[in-house]
Amino acid sequence: MQFIKIIFLLLISFIVSCQPAPTKTVTRQTYFSFDDGIHQLANGLLTKLQQRKGFLSSGISSVVMNPFLDVDTGQVLQVSLDIERQFLEETKHFEQLFVSRITPEKLVDAQYILNGTIKYEADKTLPGEKHYQVSAAIVDLKTKTIVTSGTVWIVSPGLNYQPTPSYGDNPIYLKGELLKHTLRTVESPIDSLVDDDYYTFIATNALLIAAQTAYDKKDYELADRMFKEVTERPNGNIIEAYGGLYAVAFKVDDLEKAEESFSQMVAIGVENGSLPVKFLFQPHLTEFLDIPEIRQQYALWLRQISLYLKNHPDKCVEIIGHTSQYGIYKNNKRLSKRRADKIQELMRQTFPRIVHRSTTIGMGADKTIVGTKPDSADNAIDRRVEFKIVDCFS
Repeated sequence: MQFIKIIFLLLISFIVSCQPAPTKTVTRQTYFSFDDGIHQLANGLLTKLQQRKGFLSSGISSVVMNPFLDVDTGQVLQVSLDIERQFLEETKHFEQLFVSRITPEKLVDAQYILNGTIKYEADKTLPGEKHYQVSAAIVDLKTKTIVTSGTVWIVSPGLNYQPTPSYGDNPIYLKGELLKHTLRTVESPIDSLVDDDYYTFIATNALLIAAQTAYDKKDYELADRMFKEVTERPNGNIIEAYGGLYAVAFKVDDLEKAEESFSQMVAIGVENGSLPVKFLFQPHLTEFLDIPEIRQQYALWLRQISLYLKNHPDKCVEIIGHTSQYGIYKNNKRLSKRRADKIQELMRQTFPRIVHRSTTIGMGADKTIVGTKPDSADNAIDRRVEFKIVDCFS
């Protein structure tokens, strides 16, 4: 009897071992065209919002939209405006909702705020098509909770990644407070609370966007007044506002005011530990990108950064050169180091001791932002030099 039991167990073991191993289910990410993707995102978010308990009994609800921000640069792009226009078009199908771009006036009566981001997926780039991830979340302003969120993936021959004028004319890539708060809401789970910093920043944010909108419409007098008003708010000492004041001053040819505003940007950048200034280079060269309206500002930027270091002997700087992904790795390392060396040499004209207070570093293509190849206007930001401010150690 014992022998039969052993044979039975061995037979069962054999049968089990012969069974095919369970296969892992692999889901393939679905990519939509731009129009279909934004349609899916907008309808998904707004439908979920309307399905919330008690929503339909509350009458018409107002939702204000922040512009969608590029995750890599913190900028509002032309495609951000395309997303916004299509979102607003989709809201016509939701009678219980009134959706509009955020302004200080519309924020007063708003029940909800929508934040969004767009990210270029450089690693998935193929000939003739590019991939993007667009995410958004809606926050209930009364309960301070994230009530719905969503993400869609888009494939396109290429979305319009040109920055809007207020960002394109800014001397620093503004990965500041606005992007930080937007990312937090987009990446947080539904029903989680937004932090108090975000909530108190909303009104300042609305004024900042109104100022940027005025600048984009070339109403520089109004933009200047609004940017200044932002800086006067308790939480308005932000690099975006001083960048706006700088751009306005340069547009109206007030170089003294432009330098003053840029010096404020330098101080804020130092406080944050980084100065991602737009020193951009031609492909394979140490010559600056040939954009006249930017090139003529380089001397001003270098002078103000040099003066800050001269007046703050406890501060040193790492001057970090970068390249695009295109080219041989070792060559890119050397090229990026030469770009950093060039900036250091230019700074010596204002501050000869910069060589004792700075280190030049060639990062090559290790820290690309866009990450595409070959070289083009799209990845100009990858061919840059930036500054990391550090404490000096004797």
